[in-house]
Parts: sequence; structure tokens; C-alpha cells
Amino acid sequence: MDEPPGPFRSHGVQAVPQDLRRLRHDLMAWVLSAGVGESRAQDIVLASYEALANVADHAYAGAGSGVVDLDAAVHPDRIEVVISDHGRWRTPVVDPRPVSLRGRGLMLLRASADRADIASGESGTVVTLAWDLAPVRP
Repeated sequence: MDEPPGPFRSHGVQAVPQDLRRLRHDLMAWVLSAGVGESRAQDIVLASYEALANVADHAYAGAGSGVVDLDAAVHPDRIEVVISDHGRWRTPVVDPRPVSLRGRGLMLLRASADRADIASGESGTVVTLAWDLAPVRP
């Protein structure tokens, strides 16, 4: 087996759609370079992008644009992606429609990742996502 890639780090990315899309593509290239299959890579990038989109929607709304940091690493047993913002979580506005198109982001994160941890505080929110890797057989 090839040596896994070094950590992926992208800090200070503007939380705006065009920059987040570019970050999504860069993350996909990194995940594929780690030897992850296409289907699993799609799950990783989908959940990561959802967390990034939540930063744009929630962390900086009404306070101008802000930045997001993304760190990813391959560990012996998992791939881990950590997304951090420096904004303040705002409570989502309740959607009065019977079937809302909003409010499913956290469900998507938890359904797409093997583990999802979300920690909010005064200095921002940190989302840690992890996907188990199949053990390598000798």
C-alpha cells in the first residue's frame, strides 16, 4: 500500500459559495489520493461540504463574511475532517412550511459520517467528522 498523503490544511477560507466549492474540490482530490473509494469519498466530501455550508448560513449571518478552517488527516483506522469557524452560532429561524427544506444539515452530517461531534462556544464552532477505514490485511 502507498504511503497515505500528509494532512490537508486549508485555513482562512472565506465562507462564501465560490470559495467553499473550490475547497470541496480540493478536499475530494485529497481524499481520493488517500486511496478512499469513490463512493466513500463522496460521503466524506458531502458531509464536509454540508458543515462548510452551515458555517456560511449560521456562523456569520448578519455579521458580514467570515472565514472557515478545514483540517483533514488519515489515521491508521480512520479519516478525520475538522471544520472550524470563528463566528457565533445563531439559532435557526423556524420554517413555518409543513415540509421544510431547511434544518436537515446536522442529520445529514450524522448520517454520512461514522462519527460526528459538534462543539459550539464563544470562539466559534468546531465540527469533527470521522470515517472508519477498513483494516489493511498483511
